[in-house]
Amino acid sequence: MIHVDFNDLDDMMGFVKTLAGMLPEKAAPAMAAEHSQIPVAPSPAPSPASPVQGWAPAGTPPVQGPAQTAAPSGQPKPVPTASAASSPAPSAVPTSSTAYALDDLARAAGTLMDTGRQAELVGLLQQFGVASLPELPQAQYGAFATALRGLGAQI
Repeated sequence: MIHVDFNDLDDMMGFVKTLAGMLPEKAAPAMAAEHSQIPVAPSPAPSPASPVQGWAPAGTPPVQGPAQTAAPSGQPKPVPTASAASSPAPSAVPTSSTAYALDDLARAAGTLMDTGRQAELVGLLQQFGVASLPELPQAQYGAFATALRGLGAQI
């Protein structure tokens, strides 16, 4: 294992240039392509005495990120909103496109009964205000199927 420490970027760049100067000219491009993704260990966090705001190679202009864009001080930046005419907001989130039949619910309930969970099934029927599955209104089939899934039924 080879371990190399550098004092700063200039020290590292000097080492790289020296190393590159030692290689034959034909070998340098091949080695650069072969070792283009050399893993680098993360540097330790900067100490509070020397905060690092950002690093860019010398001669490159500073880049402003989205949080640093110029805005008049004291005034919040406007948030773009969608026009009501261009894209109306949906009034309800679609819950399911699957239509359940009474037989589907009965099969799922039967598997729960086979595993000894009759009491939970009876409690679920009571939550829906019915004493038996045939009494369940068809409009509540989807919600009941979801509740059966919550108990572990495959439906």
